[in-house]
Amino acid sequence: MKAIILAGGSGTRLRPFTYATQKQLLPVVNRPVLEYVITDLERAGIDDIGVVLGGDYPENVRERIGDGSAYGVELTYIHQGDPQGLADAVYCAKEFVGESPFVVYFGDTITGGNVTAELVREFDPNEHEVGIILKPVDDPTRFGVAELDRDGEIRQILEKPDDPPTDLAYIGVQAYTPTVFDVIESLEPSDRGELELTHAIDELVSEHEAYWTDTDEVWMDVGTVEDLRNANRHFLESLTPKIEGEVSDEADVTGRVYLGDGSTVEAGAEIRGPVHIGDETRIGGDARIGPYVTVGNRCRIERADIRSTVIMDAVEADFDFVLEESVIGPGSSLSGECGQTIAVSLTIGADSAVTSSLR
Repeated sequence: MKAIILAGGSGTRLRPFTYATQKQLLPVVNRPVLEYVITDLERAGIDDIGVVLGGDYPENVRERIGDGSAYGVELTYIHQGDPQGLADAVYCAKEFVGESPFVVYFGDTITGGNVTAELVREFDPNEHEVGIILKPVDDPTRFGVAELDRDGEIRQILEKPDDPPTDLAYIGVQAYTPTVFDVIESLEPSDRGELELTHAIDELVSEHEAYWTDTDEVWMDVGTVEDLRNANRHFLESLTPKIEGEVSDEADVTGRVYLGDGSTVEAGAEIRGPVHIGDETRIGGDARIGPYVTVGNRCRIERADIRSTVIMDAVEADFDFVLEESVIGPGSSLSGECGQTIAVSLTIGADSAVTSSLR
């Protein structure tokens, strides 16, 4: 079985961060979302993977992920060209797939447990033309949603319905045979002007044999800034503590903390896990970090009090207020002299500078 990862899209809901890079490369506990996808497929036994590129920064994906050898897989890059929807992105991989059954994995999706491995194991291309997994979601208007009949079988799949019949969305990992390409060829553009993958799935479920199941395992669509914060928080919950850098004997470090190679925590600093700190980062003696904080590589954090926040690479922070529920883009700097304890929530894109003063 092969797999294709859909790594295009403009990522408008993740701006300002997607003004500088592909959404699939945004970090969750200092690893790009796309790494989680590739690792999940490799665990499921798939090592021949096509990556469909589109959006504004496809070259960033090639540069960051490479040929796949670092993950034990072989990657083939496929360029979508003018994007016309998810079904169009899948169709771009027709030549790569050939006659093989295959998995489609949304590149901004993270799953947990054995969701993908179970789908690969249970999907039988001799019996099924499509395989999907359903999961309850808080806002089904954002997803493709299943309508069930009285017997609990799928009646149809609806694309982002205004009035969802259920809260069961199909997750961003599906299995197909090449029959899906014939279905896509027959699709008409939706009201959004796109070839909707949901419409192809609906036809396959209605006209062919389908495998489907539901799950209570983790599935995260990292499509918004809030999603990005929540994904970081979720994976920090299961963080494996490890100290590869140097921690002063006079620093106060408690809870589950990961400190990367070449990073330092200076005397007087307080770290309250779960916290993940990347490589070559310095935490100054007046800083308080955590809980639920990710700090990237090559950062410098002074005085700051940071909680429930994602700090990306090469950020410099030196301020006396509390930063919480924030996402700070790479290469940015924050400074401030407030003279009082106030809490601030910020969303800052790449290479930005923010200075605050209440004096």
